[in-house]
Amino acid sequence: MHTTDRGEAERLGRTLLRDLAAGDHTTPAAPLTLGVLWRRFRTECRAFKDNKKRGQDEAGICAEFLLAYFGEGCEVHDLTADDQAAYTAARRAGGIVRQGKEPSEPVRARAADADLVLLHQMLRWATVRVNGARLLDTNPLAGVPREREENPLRPMATVERYEATLAKVHELQAAAADESSARQRWIKLELALVLAEATGRRLGSIRQLRWDDIEWEHRTIRWRFDTDKRGHESVVAAPEALIDTLWQFKGKLSAVGGWCFPAERNPDLPIRADLLKQWLRKVEKKAELPKLRGGLWHPYRRMWATARKHLPIVDVAAAGGWRDTDTMLRCYQQPTNDAMLAVMSGGRPVHDAAIVRETGNQRVTGLTEARPPNAISQHGAVS
Repeated sequence: MHTTDRGEAERLGRTLLRDLAAGDHTTPAAPLTLGVLWRRFRTECRAFKDNKKRGQDEAGICAEFLLAYFGEGCEVHDLTADDQAAYTAARRAGGIVRQGKEPSEPVRARAADADLVLLHQMLRWATVRVNGARLLDTNPLAGVPREREENPLRPMATVERYEATLAKVHELQAAAADESSARQRWIKLELALVLAEATGRRLGSIRQLRWDDIEWEHRTIRWRFDTDKRGHESVVAAPEALIDTLWQFKGKLSAVGGWCFPAERNPDLPIRADLLKQWLRKVEKKAELPKLRGGLWHPYRRMWATARKHLPIVDVAAAGGWRDTDTMLRCYQQPTNDAMLAVMSGGRPVHDAAIVRETGNQRVTGLTEARPPNAISQHGAVS
């Protein structure tokens, strides 16, 4: 009850008990601090506990920055829009010291926004009844907009980059001794690149693929829920050429079953993502390819999605493992010069029926002479 007076504590306790029984209690006896909110959120919020361990770990890092800046004892009901803006500026500038860590480096707005997403989630959760009571009467940051990244880094690979990388991988394979660990390493990297280019899947899903996830006879690939970032499982039909290529890789790696990319020291585990990243960057350097700022493997996922803009959105999302089409459209499919040129060249005139009638059924545009209805323009468009 936050008092040393026995009588006062008993009175407060009885009041609290009565309010809880009546369902009227809305605030705790003591002000809610950021440290308490984070500890209760991570242990009591069902939605947070349902996240995969990777997501929980990433949220833990965001919480470390929030606690380092605001302090464990920060009373969250006093937070304001100015506090949020100040945090964003400090996070972007760098210099925030987490416990036992070096001062943070300067970051882009996206990193600061990730921390604030967690803060807003915690505050919204606190305004809902938790075990019969609300931790907060109102959300102090409700309606306060977060600073968004105006120019997010979303690099995209190209066919030329893919082919140049594969050519260098083949050179390294040829230079390595047969059956050597180095040769096996470059074969694994080639397989990962082929899967990335052909399936558009995340590196986390690719590196945890098993040979028995590939249905050779029916030509499908199963992407298991425990390897997917969103916990979604799907079985996707694959082109016959891809299935044949995967069968050849299985032979090259002398694989019988298990992981497609087993760890070198412990075949019972899949290879670490950072190793595949190191190998790819090493090959790109040898191929004298410029580093894509803001991505290494993920640009291939964007290339895959962008190359399929002409196909039904729902099918592209399902095949590539997106749970919603909005994310795919906003963050993955990108404009290309060829597509924009086609748009600029493929317009159709917009007509006014009243003017058409007044001009004797002649359609006039600023680019062409009057022509009868249904005439074919020089660009192939039906007017």
